[in-house]
Amino acid sequence: MSIICIGQCAYDLTFPIQEPLIENQKYRIMEPFSCIGAPAANAAYLCALWDAETVLISRCGKDFYGAEIRRVLKEAGVDTAYLMEDEGFSTPVSAIIANSFNGYRTIFNCPGIQRELEFHYPEQAEILLLDGHELQASLEALSRYPEIDSVMDAGTFHEESSVLAQKVTYLVCSQDYARQFSNIEVSIQDENSWRQTFDALHALNSGHIVVTLGDQGLLYEDAQGIHHIEAFNVSAVDTTGAGDIFHGAFTYCIHKNYPLQDALIIASATSAISVQTLGGQTSIPTKAAVNRFLNEQCSTLILR
Repeated sequence: MSIICIGQCAYDLTFPIQEPLIENQKYRIMEPFSCIGAPAANAAYLCALWDAETVLISRCGKDFYGAEIRRVLKEAGVDTAYLMEDEGFSTPVSAIIANSFNGYRTIFNCPGIQRELEFHYPEQAEILLLDGHELQASLEALSRYPEIDSVMDAGTFHEESSVLAQKVTYLVCSQDYARQFSNIEVSIQDENSWRQTFDALHALNSGHIVVTLGDQGLLYEDAQGIHHIEAFNVSAVDTTGAGDIFHGAFTYCIHKNYPLQDALIIASATSAISVQTLGGQTSIPTKAAVNRFLNEQCSTLILR
């Protein structure tokens, strides 16, 4: 199999509102929305939608949400043979409050109580995407496939998952992760903060590092130094899953041998398209939609 995504799958229940959430208030939600979610599951869905052979190594419960996650992924073309049904485990559910006015979202995630579980692995793989939620399965995969590229979707810093960050080829981390690890606040206007942040992160990972900055774009490093790529200017409705989609698209592009900068631009474009639609998995664009968007942005890049 070409792409193996390892980590969490969940079911998202989205409640759109038109204002910031305030305590001790009652909200009437006229159009609630639901779909599958979580970093590894969304990334796997994207890669399969884009016609890559894709496996998801994860767990779900023997319940309605688990069955629905499996159905949706299977229909997209994801190999769900390695999505383990864990007796006594409740499939993770996320309640998401999406502020349609500015696109920001607040997530209440119920991850379920995990017990030790024996996972299975394909004989072959060409690239790994790890979201940090299934630590032992991720470490086992890194051991089984030592020669292939690996990507880590690093959203929040945890000491226990830092062992993964040390081992992957591409550490793609959020601004929060970078700050939590380095105690440095990245500022687009202060290039010294870029270097300080990357120097700190290189103590964790000596490979390729990317720091995503939400609507301020991202920072990445090559032999010439650290560079800033601006975010595409779009009107966000719901940013749920935007990071998952970015990491999935980035992993796909690295697998397809795009140069680092091109992979990041395509991933940014894919994420920008997604935030204009409600939901995470349901906002994942087709390759044709990404190419239309890139063309509209006067980019010469083509997603193949």
